[in-house]
This record gives sequence, structure tokens and C-alpha cells, in this order.
Amino acid sequence: MRPGTLIKAILIATVLFWGGIACCCLVGCSDNPQKRAVEVAKTALTASVDNPESVKIIGISKVDSVFGREYVTMNEQMALSMTLMKLGQEVMTEDCMGSIDPENWELPERVKQRMEAMTALRELVSMGMLESGKSDTGKAKPFNGWKVKIEFEAKATDGSPYRSEYWFILDKEANCVVKSFEIPLALK
Repeated sequence: MRPGTLIKAILIATVLFWGGIACCCLVGCSDNPQKRAVEVAKTALTASVDNPESVKIIGISKVDSVFGREYVTMNEQMALSMTLMKLGQEVMTEDCMGSIDPENWELPERVKQRMEAMTALRELVSMGMLESGKSDTGKAKPFNGWKVKIEFEAKATDGSPYRSEYWFILDKEANCVVKSFEIPLALK
């Protein structure tokens, strides 16, 4: 063997080894379903709101796993119930119900949002998508996908500002949104 051949072989092996590691890291990072879940949720948010140009994202939750069809945990149920109760009280104390014209009965945008949120929560309850706190068979439920919550501020079509939290439930590969709903929040 010639003296320079060994050095060339070591150099080529080193380049291939570190090149392979770099490729694995790049491919592994870009194929992360949790990162993809956030990107898909952001895209779905802009497609879901009436005025996507006005959306200002305030925060994005940590991507959470979903097991079975129970998308909302007990703690989240309590937080949602409290939020919706406060919003219901806010709507009743506002003078928005008195300002409705009987001839042209159209609900103000904030009342519509709250009613849609209550409908979404009732749908989750009726379809069994809330965590019950107990398992029917005692077995662990299978991994079913990902959950991402995005809190944002935007302007309605009439120009009035609002703040909401949109929940997105994605499939296992985080390629598409399976279920989504919006929870209106009080403006700060």
C-alpha cells in the first residue's frame, strides 16, 4: 500500500462519516411532527378567521399528544368552563342585548363568537371527546395525534378587535387538522 493511500482513505471515511451525521440531523429535524403540527396549525388559523391579515399571534402552546378521542383533559375542561362562564356573564352585563334592532335582528359579533364557542364545547361533550377521568377497560388509549392551541388577536369583518384561542387537533403525522374550535377570550 502506498503511503498516501492510507491518509486519503482516512480523510474520505471522516468526510463520509460526518456528512452522514449532518444529513441525519437535518432530515431528522425537518421531519419532526411536532414542528409540522405548529406550522399546519398556523396555516389553518389564517384559513379559519374572517380577516387573516389582521391576525397577531400572541402565543402558541406546547404541542401535546392526543390519546384516543378525548381531546380535552380534565384541567382544560375546568379552564374552558370557567372562561365560558365569565364570557357568558360578560355578555349578559354588556348592553349588547338591548341594542339589537327587532326589525333587523342580527347578533353583535362578540355574542356570535361566544355562542359558537358554547356550541363547540357542547359538541365535544356529546361526541365523547372530553376526558372522562376513567378508562372503560383500564387499558391505555392509543396515540391518535397532536393538539396545538394558538392564542391570537384579530379584527372582525366589521373592524372590531377580538381575542381568541383556537384549538387544533391534528392527525398522527401532523399533516392535516382533524378537529378545530375557537374559544373567545376577553380583550386585555
